[in-house]
Amino acid sequence: MNHTHPAADADDALAGQEIEALTALARHTRVRGAGTAAEATEPVDFADLAAHALTSVAANVGGVETLLAGRPGSWEADLVRRLIEGTAPEDQILGWRTEPYRIHLNVDDVFADFGISQLYDADLDAAIEAASADDLSDAQADAAQARETAIEALYRQDRDAYAAAYLDVARAWLTGRGCTVDVEMVRTDYDQPGSRAVPKPQSDWTGLDYELDEHARLNTALPQTGALPDWSNGREPVDAIRAAGRTYGERVDQAA
Repeated sequence: MNHTHPAADADDALAGQEIEALTALARHTRVRGAGTAAEATEPVDFADLAAHALTSVAANVGGVETLLAGRPGSWEADLVRRLIEGTAPEDQILGWRTEPYRIHLNVDDVFADFGISQLYDADLDAAIEAASADDLSDAQADAAQARETAIEALYRQDRDAYAAAYLDVARAWLTGRGCTVDVEMVRTDYDQPGSRAVPKPQSDWTGLDYELDEHARLNTALPQTGALPDWSNGREPVDAIRAAGRTYGERVDQAA
């Protein structure tokens, strides 16, 4: 039976870089008892360094199962899994991450799930219809147009406020799980300049991404009310906004 070298199954350039880096690491030495009569040079603890490297790679890609998703049931995967889990338990692996944690957030999608986008659309449509009436005086037309513009601006303001609060909640959650790297946010709202080309597809989300998003959605206060979203007793978050008299039209009228 012919056996193919493992590097042949991967991208040759990347495999070559990996082997070169690990070989250089293996050739390093360390000094024991520096400055003493027992000073001696010896090889590095390559097993420890390799375990560290693999654990950091797993942390960077979202966890050991994400790392091994190509063939999770293989004997090689089993050995790598045991090595990583022995180095860092699952609930501590974020502390080994070396890359920034990047969050992709579309506030429009979140607000749609909460019923808020639909509330905004209804209020904006009503304002547009009012501004288009035929029997308005010039002053009335100007006021109606200003109200429409104010509703649009208020929605954008709410999106920005929610994104900032979501990021704070996400950072606190990640820090609590040992994450020490920077946490960045990519806004993918539908009108964000240039953002539509870079959203992270939902199919590429890891289990950690889903867990973080669920936590942040439940624990980020809504800018419309200052309260957490309420899903109790079959309600949607938008119901509390209506009950508090905080629809977009009402808020604009209250501020006028």
